Amino acid sequence: MGQESLVNEQVKAGEEFARDFSNYFPVDVVFWVNPADSEEWYLYIASAEINDDNIRDAYGEVLRRAGKNKNQWLDVFQVKLLNSSDPMAARVIEIRNRYPLKIPTRYNGSSIAGMAIDGAYIYPPIAAPSSAP
Repeated sequence: MGQESLVNEQVKAGEEFARDFSNYFPVDVVFWVNPADSEEWYLYIASAEINDDNIRDAYGEVLRRAGKNKNQWLDVFQVKLLNSSDPMAARVIEIRNRYPLKIPTRYNGSSIAGMAIDGAYIYPPIAAPSSAP
């Protein structure tokens, strides 16, 4: 399939959304992926606290936060939530930790945890929200 580029505004919107979402659940890894069989990019957010028991509530929080902080560069249907132990999240954490940078970084591999991809951007660790009011 043809690869659509991820633009800087989308990268920034993803980071802003992940930082906001981290007020709900601590975020372990955030990354964009363009699956090889799709022209769409998807923003993956992984947390050790996301599980089968609360995934529905977590997606409800995605909808609430996206509605509150509307951004033309992020479609709520692009957001995918994972537990940090998911093979895809675990592999991206390995990649990120092997090549730590302070900016979102393009990953040029052809797959992540068995998913064929046309591209990926991996964010540096998202800082935990401050406890200040």
